[in-house]
Amino acid sequence: MARKDSKEVKIDSSEDEIPPASAAEEGSLIEQKPIDPTEKEEDGSTEESTGRPNFTPLHGMKEDLAARIPLYMDDWGRPRSIIKIINSTWFVFVVQLIPALIFAELLDRQTEGRLAVAEVLMSAGLISVVYALLAGQPLVLLGITGPVAILLGKSYRLAEQYDADYFSFFFWLCIWAAILHMLAAVFGVINFVWFITPFSTQIFEFFIASSFIYQSIRDMVTPIGFRHEEVEERSAAYASLVIGVMTFYICWSLHHAETWSSFTSQFRTFLTSYNMLIALVIMTALSYMPGAAQDSNGREGIERVRIRRIPYNWLPTTEPGEEPRPWVSNPLDGIDARGVFGALFPAFMLFLLFFIDHNISSIMTQAPKYNLVKPPSYHWDFFVLGLTMIPCAIMGIPPGSGLIPEAPLHSRSLCIRKYKVIDGVQRETFSDCEEQRWSNMGQALLMFAALAAIRLISWIPVACLFGIFLYLGVSAMHGNEIWERINLMFVLARKRPPIPVVAKVSSWKVTIFYTFIQLGLALVTFAIAQFATWGYVFPLLIAIFVPVRSFIVSRLFSEEDLKHLDPSDETEDDYKEEQINLNKNDGGSSDFHGFSEFRSHGVDHNSSEFYKHHPGAKERRNSASSRNSAGSADRISKAEPGTKVQAA
Repeated sequence: MARKDSKEVKIDSSEDEIPPASAAEEGSLIEQKPIDPTEKEEDGSTEESTGRPNFTPLHGMKEDLAARIPLYMDDWGRPRSIIKIINSTWFVFVVQLIPALIFAELLDRQTEGRLAVAEVLMSAGLISVVYALLAGQPLVLLGITGPVAILLGKSYRLAEQYDADYFSFFFWLCIWAAILHMLAAVFGVINFVWFITPFSTQIFEFFIASSFIYQSIRDMVTPIGFRHEEVEERSAAYASLVIGVMTFYICWSLHHAETWSSFTSQFRTFLTSYNMLIALVIMTALSYMPGAAQDSNGREGIERVRIRRIPYNWLPTTEPGEEPRPWVSNPLDGIDARGVFGALFPAFMLFLLFFIDHNISSIMTQAPKYNLVKPPSYHWDFFVLGLTMIPCAIMGIPPGSGLIPEAPLHSRSLCIRKYKVIDGVQRETFSDCEEQRWSNMGQALLMFAALAAIRLISWIPVACLFGIFLYLGVSAMHGNEIWERINLMFVLARKRPPIPVVAKVSSWKVTIFYTFIQLGLALVTFAIAQFATWGYVFPLLIAIFVPVRSFIVSRLFSEEDLKHLDPSDETEDDYKEEQINLNKNDGGSSDFHGFSEFRSHGVDHNSSEFYKHHPGAKERRNSASSRNSAGSADRISKAEPGTKVQAA
């Protein structure tokens, strides 16, 4: 991307003059100080910062609640910029809605219509309302993810093995998972998330990207019927393939719009932010060109999102002519004790998946780069995630967890963003994040609005969704470090960029060996998840990679090499500099926020660490508990003096 002429470019800001900052320009916007392991809190407790997990029952939850309850009314207070909240609400709604429709289509096919668009949108809205009301950190967004769709789809046939009614079996699957989540929060099991390193998250991301790419291409190509002697309306299948490829092309092109030299920076940012929506609208409109078959049932024309009842009657999905099932049914009908306890195993897989997926999403959403002024709430939030599964069990709708990249993008959209040249490198910096609950609640309510406007959704060609699905997979692969190292194997040694895995590891052969270990584990996980009847066990494999890294990989490589191969202590700036050296981006926002960005370096593990690092934030908590929300406009985080900003 071409360098900006100015030293600083301000983006996505509020309309008011911002008072002077209280901290150094390039440091944290909140005063920080080193942690003293022996320092006592006001209640006399001592929180050690040695990294040793505390498994005392309820310890983490009580600490989270003590930190966040005084700030609860402040979360609902009047934001500094209402325009920014509205913009963020609409943005996160759009970037969550389109993937939700993709995963709804996958679930519809894999569960024979029992979990479809209506159930996915109902779930996305309902669990987000619960989370916005009860969670400690409301910036984290919940929704249906790709791995959840894979797991629920693969576990669908289990009900048949236990001779159980599907929704009774599904009820107990969700209830067991809810219990496991709540027990994990109560006994501090969340502390184990800090043992996860990029070794595991890179494998997980490679697996997800591979699955997305494979499933999208499969579902776009299979209807053409290469394996069949006769396929009715093959021309419509070819048209759908063209629609899918063009949707992918538009998404991918606009994904890099911020690197263009054409148009204004605001317009380029708009194109990048809403690339999926723009592609969806354009290709849906083109699919209605004169001469194209318009049958919406997918048999005689271009296949479109299958909606059984239009207008929607707010009942669960059923085939035309069938009597709709009730949202609430007896969980003991059609299932015996064997089926009830048989649901415990897939529930454990769901727990493992959410333990990794949700907590990494939560950590990335609260990354130090966003300069948040309110503490984390990992234990209580995981407990609330378990609570959200109870209505999912009762209503027969899929459970959801923290979203990546939507949740980190939510935090990013609520900040004042500026580009600064630091150490000769242009970096994106964040300040004055609007930490509130309105945007999360707003996007949840918009999910119900989307459900009411389900007729519009029925116009969308399925190929559009699979084209965007392919884009999500390629984007995730594009930023994955395993894939980047594979590409470097085909680059001449003298032309490889001077990144740590090239310049600081003892030998390039060591890097290749490490890469093939990760690649092998990712491919084994992919093969099991996609082709084995018991593919729902893939979360167990992902979880096993953590001890594999600690007890096996650590014996195969030197500690010095692992510091660069598995950079768990790498800072955000170091990661960005690597990406720049790899010519992936130029410090802008066109990069894809995925699992590879996960780093635990500098992240506060609990509220005690947060307040020791940010003593000014503790004053905010104390003052917030003694005043109403009308006086909650005071900010610890300020922008630079004299900065004139514009609305995004």
